[in-house]
Amino acid sequence: MKKNYKAVIFDFGNVIINIDLNLTYEAFGKLCFKSPERIKQIFDENDIFKRYELGLFEDDEFREIVRQSIGFPLNDAEIDQAWNALLLDIPLERIELLRNLRERVPVYLLSNTSSIHIQACEKYFQKEFGISGLDELFTESFLSYKMGLWKPDHQIYLKVLEEIGLKPEEVLFLDDNPHNVESAAELGINVIKVDPPKGATAYINYLEF
Repeated sequence: MKKNYKAVIFDFGNVIINIDLNLTYEAFGKLCFKSPERIKQIFDENDIFKRYELGLFEDDEFREIVRQSIGFPLNDAEIDQAWNALLLDIPLERIELLRNLRERVPVYLLSNTSSIHIQACEKYFQKEFGISGLDELFTESFLSYKMGLWKPDHQIYLKVLEEIGLKPEEVLFLDDNPHNVESAAELGINVIKVDPPKGATAYINYLEF
């Protein structure tokens, strides 16, 4: 059933940009002679993704925590390159979708992410599409490390709704993580679970705005 929405909120990874977490585990494993499985275990035990993406420490602190956790003296560039290995490509059709959609309704980004990942993505935007930053694509970007909040906690969705001044039933949220989708739906937000590698374009075109 078609429905009019007053705004659309997109997750980033595997909705706009293709990602593969295993590539980061593999990259760190090659650098410090450990298996990807062991690297993942270390990251999970130390809650590295969540803590960094919650903004609990700055970039330099993050790099030092990585060194201490994996027990290997990697330099800053090696850490950044391995951390960014999970970032793949953004199909042009998704850029065009965001541009076209933004002409009709506000378009927001809501992502669990980190400073280093966002810096790398903005360099990619500039190189591949001549886009200077997220502001060219999104009305506003809500990033976990800046907000100090994390999906799927209800608080992050409530904060976004407060900031954009809309009710849950007035917005559409797309995410590839089932926990994030379920949590948003519990608040009355309209949701679409994105199944990679389809991305956002497979779900939006038939909707009315």
